[in-house]
Formats: sequence, C-alpha cells, structure tokens
Amino acid sequence: MSEAFAPFASRLTRGYVLLAVALIALVVLTTTVLAFLLYVGTLNDTIASDARRVTERALGYQRLHEPLNAYAPALAAQSGGARVGVRIYDGEHRLLAQSGPESGTGRLARGTAALFGLHPAIVRVTGGAIVIAPDLAGFSRLLERYLTFVTPIGVLAVVAAWLAGRAVTRRAIAPLREVTSALRGIAAGDFAPQPLPPGEASLRELTTAYNEVARRLTAVTLERDRNELQMRQFIADAGHELRTPLTIVMGYLEILQRGVVDDAAGVGHVYETMLAESRRMRAAIEKLILLARLERPAPSRRERFDATALVTRAVDALQPLAGPGRIAVTTRTGPCSIEADEAELYEAIKNVVENAVRYAPGSPISVDVSCDAQWTTIAVSDRGPGMEAQDAEHAFDRFYRGGDRLGDGSGLGLAIAKRAVERAGGATALESRPGAGTRVTISLPRV
Repeated sequence: MSEAFAPFASRLTRGYVLLAVALIALVVLTTTVLAFLLYVGTLNDTIASDARRVTERALGYQRLHEPLNAYAPALAAQSGGARVGVRIYDGEHRLLAQSGPESGTGRLARGTAALFGLHPAIVRVTGGAIVIAPDLAGFSRLLERYLTFVTPIGVLAVVAAWLAGRAVTRRAIAPLREVTSALRGIAAGDFAPQPLPPGEASLRELTTAYNEVARRLTAVTLERDRNELQMRQFIADAGHELRTPLTIVMGYLEILQRGVVDDAAGVGHVYETMLAESRRMRAAIEKLILLARLERPAPSRRERFDATALVTRAVDALQPLAGPGRIAVTTRTGPCSIEADEAELYEAIKNVVENAVRYAPGSPISVDVSCDAQWTTIAVSDRGPGMEAQDAEHAFDRFYRGGDRLGDGSGLGLAIAKRAVERAGGATALESRPGAGTRVTISLPRV
C-alpha cells in the first residue's frame, strides 16, 4: 500500500475493527441478557413455587401445635432441590435446619444475580422465618462457563474483524491510488482522462468524477489559451487601430512644424484632417474601454424596462448621423419587457444600428421589435451591399471590417453588441448576402 495513504489506511482499519467489535459486543450483550433473564425468570418461578409448598407444610405443622424447632428438620428435608436451598431460622436468627445447595458465592455472582432480579423468598412463620434462596454457586458456575465460552469467541471475532477491515481498507484505498496516479499525470500536463479499469465497479463513480475534472481542466486550459491569444490579438489590433490616426496626426504636425504648408486653405485642411483623425481615435478608445468593461466577469446590473422604448431612444440618438427619415422603428406586438443592464443593451442596439448606417450608406434601415411568450427579438435590417460569407462569419470579431466594407468604423461595434447581449442572457445572429443587405437579430429573454 502506498506510504501516502498508510496513516489513513490504519485509521480506516481501526474504524472497521472498532465498529465490528461494537456490533459483536452489542449482539453478545443482547443475547446474554436475554438468556440470563430467561434463566432467572425460570429460577424465580421455582423459588415462588417452593415458597408456596413450604408455606402449606409449615401451616400443617402449626395446626398440630408443633413448635418451629421441632418440625424444622423434617420441613427442611421435605423442601429444597438442585437449584433451590431452604434455610429455617428461629426468632433469634439462629439456623435451625437447612437443605439444598450452599448459598455462599462470590461478589460477581451475587451482583449479577441482583442485577437480573434473582432474589430469595422469605416465609414468615410462628417462631421464626423460612428462606428459600437460589443456588448462587450454580449460577456462578453457569456464569463462569459462559464467560469461558464467549471470551475466545470474542477474541477470534476481533481478529477476524481486523483481517476483514484490512481487506476492506485495501479495496477502499485502491480507487484513491488510481486517482492519485492520474492526478499526478494532470500535474505533469497530461489532461487525457484515464479509462475505467475493466471489471472494477468500485472505481466507476470515482473515475467518472476524475474524467469530468480532466475534461473541465482541458476545456479551461483551451479557453485560457484562446483568451490569451485573443488578448494578444486584441492588443495588436488596438495598437494598429490607434497607430494609424496617430501617425496621420503626427505627420501633419511635422508638416506644420516645417512650414511646408503656409497658405490658409492648406492649413485649414490640415487642421480638419487632424481633428477628424483625433475624433476617430477617441471613438476607438471609447469603444475599447466599453468592450473591456463588458468583458469583466462581474455580473451586470439588472432592471426591467420596455425594449421598444430602449430601441427608440437609441435610434433617436443616431438620427443626426443617419439623416432624417432613414431609420424606421416598427413594433409588431405589444410592450416587450426585458430584464438586463439597460445601459449595456442601449450600447448594443446603438452599435448595431450605427454599423448599418455606416456600412449601408443611403440605404433605408428598419428596426423591428417583436416578442412571444419567451423571447424579445430586435432585428436591424438594411439594403446595403451586404457581405461575403467569409466576412459574415467574422463580423462579430474585434476590429474586423472586411475587405470590401465601406466607412471609417473601428470594427468594434458588433463585437460590443454581441458581448452586451450575452451578458443579458441573449444571443445575436447575422444574415447577409452580397447585394442583398444585412440583417442583425438580437434575441433576449422576455420577462
């Protein structure tokens, strides 16, 4: 047995032995008490019967007006037996006659007899008393024989319990040893689940639990590697996204510093370009901050609100960018209540609609709100140029804009929307074909 489990195995074996000894002791004690109660009950019945007969005989002698000391020997000879003794005493407690076995015995027998309710009967007669007492010497011999018989059996039972306890312990420790070996493999970097040993049913639950742990560890490791890769890609993309406008601004500043452009129109153009690039950089930074906040593990703040009202507010905020009458909001059903972080979902809807405004220039945009018993659905559709299948597959990736996409967006809008909707317990989907426009659907649990 492995040294690592030796102390535990010893404690487990001792526990089995103690439990077995306790059960054996309980069974032996119960059977002993029942046996002795039966024996004592029979003996008490014999004493009571002898007491009635002695009483009748004494009354017969007294009707003949014989004194106690005269008929005591005859009465003693007529009474008593193998298990009961008769002692006749006068008024001064002097022994006049006796028959049957001697009553003298040790304290153990007397104490045990008293404990089980074995007691003598005393018959009061004229001139003295007659005591009908049990044979405690015989009771003592019975007790000794019983202990002589039970003691070796008890020792053998303890030895058997110890051997059985060791066998049970070895069998109980075996799964732990298997799992320990497998866990050492995990510590070494091997996350392959260990197969269940054939024919070993005792390992099934433990091995199943280990396999589940190994599977989860594998999933967590893959998720960690994926997150690390995404983080590196995120940093690289963010650096590239911010570097472009920063390079443009720095380039124009150098032009101004060198005095290459000195006319008012040229300087105005430079300032307008730098301002536009600065705004683009600020918008990218704000969206990066928003996306980082949405990626935090802390749960979002929950509140109940109407989806149509939220959509209307987001669309109103984008009307100046889209132009009057370009975005239409349609409600197909009655009020659609949802429970989520209202600020996060506002940003999600706003980014989806803004994405349609930027990448489908001149196209009308419809925002449909509907709900059923379980879901609230918000669909944003445009009639723009649409996307190729490869671009549609990566549309929710960070900084992805596609090779043919128009506009100066940051490529973060749909990624922000997807993450915000996921935090609300919903899902996003995108349908697009080249020349047929794009439709983004947001599904949220209804309350």
